[in-house]
Amino acid sequence: MPEETVRDAFSKAVRGLSAGLGEEGPEEGENEEEWAERVADEVVASGQRVRLIPARVRRIDEGIARYMRDRGVVWPPPELADLDANPEPPSLSGGEVTAAAVTTVLRGGAAVTPQGIGDVLRAVQPAGWGNPGASLAEYTVDDVPDAAQEVFLPDGGMSTVPDGDVRGALLSLTETAALEDLRDAWEVSGTTREWALGLCARVEAELEADELGDAALAWLMGRAFVSGLVLMAQVGDRHWSPTDRASDSLILLMMRRSLRDLDGKVPDSQWELLGSPAVLPAPLIPFLQQRHASEIQ
Repeated sequence: MPEETVRDAFSKAVRGLSAGLGEEGPEEGENEEEWAERVADEVVASGQRVRLIPARVRRIDEGIARYMRDRGVVWPPPELADLDANPEPPSLSGGEVTAAAVTTVLRGGAAVTPQGIGDVLRAVQPAGWGNPGASLAEYTVDDVPDAAQEVFLPDGGMSTVPDGDVRGALLSLTETAALEDLRDAWEVSGTTREWALGLCARVEAELEADELGDAALAWLMGRAFVSGLVLMAQVGDRHWSPTDRASDSLILLMMRRSLRDLDGKVPDSQWELLGSPAVLPAPLIPFLQQRHASEIQ
C-alpha cells in the first residue's frame, strides 16, 4: 500500500474526531481558556456525556463485590482508603468529566493538572473505593516538588503534553511518524482491545463458576489505575471501527512521545514500574518501554 494512502487514512481518522467541536475558534476578545470552557459548556448542555463506567464493567464490579461480601470479606477494601491521602476526594458527575474532556481536547497540555488526573481516575473507579493512584497524582507537586515543577508548570498545565488542540498534534503525527511506528501502534491498539475484552470474559467466567482467580486479581489490581482507564475506553466502545483503531494508534504514539519528554525532564525515573499489571495493560508495556528507550538515546 502506498505511503500516501496510509497517512491519508490516519489523517481522516483524526479529522473525524469530535468533528464540529470548537472549529470556529474563539470569538473576538475571548481568550483560549474562556473559549474552551464555553465550548465544553455547550457540549454538556446539548446532552452529550462521556460514558464513565460501561454497563459490562459495572456488572463485573458488582459481581466481585457480592462474591467478597458473601464470604465475609469487608468490601471495598479498607486498605485502599488508608493509602488515599485525600481526606475529601471529589466525585465528578458525567457532565463535569465531559466538560473536562472537551477542554483537554481543545487546549491540550495547558488544561492538564495533577488534580484533573486524579479526578478522572476517581470518576471511573468502582463505587466506594479509596484510590491511592488518584491520590499520588493529586499530591505530586507536594510529594516531589523539585521534579514536579518540570512537568506541572507553576501557572498551570502539563509540559509533556503539547498545548493547543490535541487533534492538531495527532495530525502532525500522521505526517511525521515513521511508517514502522504507525504499524506498531496499529498492532498494539488491536492487541490492547483484545486484552480488555478478553479480561472481561475471563472474569465473567470466574464469576459464573463462583470461583474467582487470576483474572479477578488482574482486574482488581488495575481497576483504579491506568489499566482501568484503558479498560473503560475499550469496553465502552462496542462498535470499534478501523477509524477508531487508527485514532487509538495515534494517541498511543503521543503517549510514547510524552514519556520520552518526561524522561528528559525528570531523568532516572522508575520506568520499570510500567511493567506492573496494576499500572498498564500487558500489551502496552513492551510498546511503551522498548520504543521509549530507543527514542531517548
